[in-house]
Amino acid sequence: MRNILVVVDPARQRTLHQVQEKTPYDWTVTTLPHREATYLMGIIDIKGLIFEAEPLELPDADVPAGHRRVHINEVLLMWHTIHTSQEIDFRPVYMEFKTFTGVIQLSKENLRRVMSCFTAVWGGLDLTKNPSSSRNADDMWSTFDEYITALKKLEQIIPVWPGSSECWAASYDYNIITVLDSIARDITKSHRPITKLINEVGQRCRGINKKVLKREGRQSRASIKIPWNGNPPQQVSECGNYRWLVQSWVPEWDRVGQWRCLMVNQTVFHIINDPAGQVVPGQSSPMKAHPREDGWTLQELTRLLDDNPDQCDFMTREGGTRVEVEAANTEINQFLMATLAVYIKAEEKQWHRRGAPEFMQSSLRVSARVDLSVIKDPETKQLHYFVTGISRGAGTLLYGALSDIIIRRYALEFIHTFDQWIGRKESPPATGSNE
Repeated sequence: MRNILVVVDPARQRTLHQVQEKTPYDWTVTTLPHREATYLMGIIDIKGLIFEAEPLELPDADVPAGHRRVHINEVLLMWHTIHTSQEIDFRPVYMEFKTFTGVIQLSKENLRRVMSCFTAVWGGLDLTKNPSSSRNADDMWSTFDEYITALKKLEQIIPVWPGSSECWAASYDYNIITVLDSIARDITKSHRPITKLINEVGQRCRGINKKVLKREGRQSRASIKIPWNGNPPQQVSECGNYRWLVQSWVPEWDRVGQWRCLMVNQTVFHIINDPAGQVVPGQSSPMKAHPREDGWTLQELTRLLDDNPDQCDFMTREGGTRVEVEAANTEINQFLMATLAVYIKAEEKQWHRRGAPEFMQSSLRVSARVDLSVIKDPETKQLHYFVTGISRGAGTLLYGALSDIIIRRYALEFIHTFDQWIGRKESPPATGSNE
């Protein structure tokens, strides 16, 4: 049995009241055998990641005999699924993040001794989200800089997924956007919004009429202003090395929403419809994210938007032949896989130019979430897919609240590719001068 040290980002922790009041997107309600539920709820290091659920939250008729209802975070359910599966000989060993920050401060010799019983480390802080400015100091035994230094030392001893340097680089959104722009221009031949950097005094960007303001490292819409009036961002001094961007406003994105596309081994695993927050007539609350079933081709969606200015839901397909549905699925899948494959190659090429060993591979080869929306080409008036963001690593939101079954399936798909990634880290192939 191979032990994987699992360190969950403290940002995923909740109180029972919080998950009862409103289930976060990265939590789900499910049933576990009584013995397994008791085992997990007795582990101190995963406090705040699992709670017993009230009967009303899952009817008795839906609870198998000998099982208990639980609220559980999606990553804990994922690793528990792996643990109880017969698919692979991995056993998760959980460690609270604060404890982890203290352990990795050991000398390299002592750290090597402690880590000798583990095959790899999964998790830690999500470094794609500018954690240095948002973390709680009580979550760490060290400063953030000390944590990063110790993490790099750990990476010299044992495979750590995902790599700190990779995630840190991924937090600089503008660099990602420029690669995606080149892929759209040269590979997928598709349209994208115009994106430009702005300086501290707030330069006005020509060629962009209606604008949105974004900040690198944000990973949310919290730092977006719609529309932007051209004034300098007030929070510019709080951004550190992160930069502010201005991007052309995409009305189709606001009308349609986004597709959250889970990828495993560079293949489409599951797609989630995330509507634009429109309220359907007769309902009081905005539409919520839900699993994608049947979709439209871009040509069909173009006509739908043009002919139905008052329609709210453009993601749920009603009707259509099997051939039409398959054409829509093929179209979105091909765009996703082509874009991600080229992006990964471009990313790894940049690393190798900077001196990274040739065997170093992006964690995106293991898993990713690629977010898509649509934009109208001003010349052809046709809709194109464009990537709005790429998420990676242990902090990726899997939308577990929508289906515990999807998280269980995802776990079993993920672990085999993760095993291959570990193998490359432990036994890098001979590469001549790079050895």
